This record gives sequence, structure tokens and C-alpha cells, in this order.
Amino acid sequence: MFMQTDNLYAESAKCPSCASNIYYQPEVQGLLCRSCGNIYDPSTLEKTGSLDYSIERDYTGDNDISEDDKKRHEIVCNSCGAIMIADENMMSTMCAFCGSPALITRRMTREFKPDYIVSFKIDRQTAENNMKQWIKTRKLNPKGFKTDSRLTKMIPVYVPFWLLDCAVNSEMYGTGTKIGPEVYSIQVRAKAKYYVKGVPFDASLKIANKLMEAIEPFDYSEMVEFDNRYLQGFYADKYDQKPIDLLEKFTKKLDTISMDLTSTIASRYDKYEPSPSKNFTWMSEPSIKYCLLPVWFMTVEFDGRNYQFAVNGQTGEASGQAPTSDAVYKFDNLIRLSKSSWIKVPRYAAVALAAAILLIMISHNTSPFVYTLFLVLCFIEVLLIAFLITLSVARKIAYRASDKIHETVNETNEYDKTPGMDSYLDTTHRTDLKVDEYRFLHELEDADK
Repeated sequence: MFMQTDNLYAESAKCPSCASNIYYQPEVQGLLCRSCGNIYDPSTLEKTGSLDYSIERDYTGDNDISEDDKKRHEIVCNSCGAIMIADENMMSTMCAFCGSPALITRRMTREFKPDYIVSFKIDRQTAENNMKQWIKTRKLNPKGFKTDSRLTKMIPVYVPFWLLDCAVNSEMYGTGTKIGPEVYSIQVRAKAKYYVKGVPFDASLKIANKLMEAIEPFDYSEMVEFDNRYLQGFYADKYDQKPIDLLEKFTKKLDTISMDLTSTIASRYDKYEPSPSKNFTWMSEPSIKYCLLPVWFMTVEFDGRNYQFAVNGQTGEASGQAPTSDAVYKFDNLIRLSKSSWIKVPRYAAVALAAAILLIMISHNTSPFVYTLFLVLCFIEVLLIAFLITLSVARKIAYRASDKIHETVNETNEYDKTPGMDSYLDTTHRTDLKVDEYRFLHELEDADK
């Protein structure tokens, strides 16, 4: 699937920039230096991209702290371990990420120097109104969840993001069907190369990736170089995941974005079935920006569990993951019960009764007792058959209802859909797509059949 060269196994290969060891990384199809983030061609050692960023130093003493950071402090949550940065005039009574009041304040322990920032445009009242409106659209929630008393005060936090610019290279597989004089099934391999700009990856372990993806995209036209004045009156989170730590997430998200090309590939065929498990995506020419993006957070505790919600502090887009009513799961349990082994009992009873009725009919015994027994058995047999038919119909209806319920839950109570290629495609570069029909599988049938 990817290039192999002798350089891949050369343990002594050193980074031309910092002399650290470099190793082959399939996600970038090159040799990666984990010290400086540079990427090199395995054959020539020419630099092909970089995951470099402004490294934040750990502070060892008061004399090391920058003048800007002397005006800040860290608010640490003893419950989830989150660290929020605040100016000297700001305090907090609860953690933005888990809602815990167990907070302590300490001096800065690590340098804080993002490269860029997108400032807040949505105020607290607007964010809370957007959140309330979004929650009203959720369905099949537990009773009492949507009451205003449960909606806690929203907290503004600048979230650390790595913004990725790169070329995306994808190999996508599927099976196409063409209908003509004959119907053929064709194995398809498509190769695509396109460029993306500003694909965001949150660099904080405390925040669900899907939650951040659900409130994307942000408008980078309003991104400016970091200035301390933007932090006044707001909290900021620190990154605890470096770009090198997120390589797998990078390629998974890029692979998802590439799936948007499926409709273009499918347009060549009368039918098309993609095979995403066979796809392979890697990036080239990468570059990274470290940026703070504005997010309003709200944590709601319900039935012993915390639910986290967020509002894009620039666009007002709201999202989260709402709880589902226990009635849905009880309904599922009822359906599972209808599939359990107990259902065999009335079936066996119906068969046994039918056999008994047949024996009585064969015996030609016309005594009053046998005649009465015959009528009772026939009545019970009719009831059992009616029960089994009713159960079968009810189960089919229940299956369909369950599928519909879960479809509704997935559409409304789960995180909103992640933005696709249109949000991040770099239109200053050309998009190349080549489709190879490299093997006919078999002739299916004549078109007339």
C-alpha cells in the first residue's frame, strides 16, 4: 500500500535539522523526527513538510516566568485534572469540563504562547439561548432533563487546537455495477489527491473530539496573531497532546473527509458500493498552526452522570450529547425477551396439543368425556395459535418501531455531524481524482433478465 525503501530500516538515520533519530511514519509516508517535527523523503532526506510548533517551556523558578505569564495563574480541577489559564483578576467556582467545584489556584507551571487566536463574538446570554433552543430539539429524553433549572451557567474557554494544512492522498476501494447489454460487477480503485486548509484538531484530552467537531467550522478569516488582550475576561485551556501524538487522528479524519468523493466516484456507475475498510489515506506537505478557538461550555449533571455541551463562541453553533429516556432501553429489553427461549414453550405446547387432537380423532372414541376433552383441547389450540400469530406480528412491528426510535435517537441526541470536505478544501490547489477499473469480478446476468 505504501512505499518501502532501505531507509525505512536505517536505525542510524539522523534528522538533518536537529540530529535526532528519525523513523518512518506511514501516516506521512516519510521519515519523521519526533524532536523537531520535520518530515523527510526516505530516499533523498529532503524536507517534505513539518509538524513543528512553538514549544512551551516548563517553568522551574520565578525568574523563568515571562512578564505576561506573571499576570496569569492556573486553575486546577482536583476532579478531572483540567487546567485552565486565567488572568490575575479572574477566579472560577466550577470546572468548565466536569462541573466540579473542587478547584485550586496556583502559579503558572508552563509557558503559555499560542501562535494565533480567534476571539469570542457570542456573549453568554446568546450562547445560553442557543443552547436552550438546541436542547429543545432533542427527542426521547428523560423526564425533567430539559427544565431550565438544570441548565447551568456557561463558561467561556479558549480551547487549544492544532490547525492542519496538508495535501491529502487517498486510495479508495469499492464495487461498481454497470448495466448495458450485460450487467457487470467491477472492482474499483480510486486515487485522489487534494489539499485541505485549517482542519482543526482539539489538543486537550479533557474534551470529547466529537463535541468539538460538532460545533465546527470556525471562520479563520478572523484569526489573528495571539495577543494577551484577547484573554481578559476569559479562560484558556492548555494543550496536552502534541501534533505527533495525533497522527492517527489526523489520518482518520482526513480519511472521513475523503469519503465525500464517493458520490463523484459513484456517478460513473449504475450502482456503487464503497469498501471504506480497505481505504488508505496519508498526508504530505503538512504544516501546523497552534491556535486558540472560542467555545462556551456547559456541564449538566443528570441521574448521576455529567453531560457536556458546547457553543461555538464565534458562530453560535450549539451541540452536545443528550441523555436518552430509560423507556427506550426498557422497550429494547422487552424485544429481547420476545426472542428468548421461553417462546419455545407455547410452540411445543401447540404441537403437542395438535398431536393429542389428532390421536382423539383417530381413536373414534365418542364417549362424553373424550368429546368434552376434544373440544377443550381444540379451544386451547386455537388460543395458542392466535397467541403465536399475534406475537409474531407484534414482534415485527416492535422491530420496526425500535429501528425508528434508535434512528431518531442517533439523529437528535448524539453529536451533530462533522463538517466535510467543503469546509476545509483548499481551492487554490487542484483536486485530482483517478478511477481505475482494474479487474472484472464476474458477469452477473443478462440485462433482459
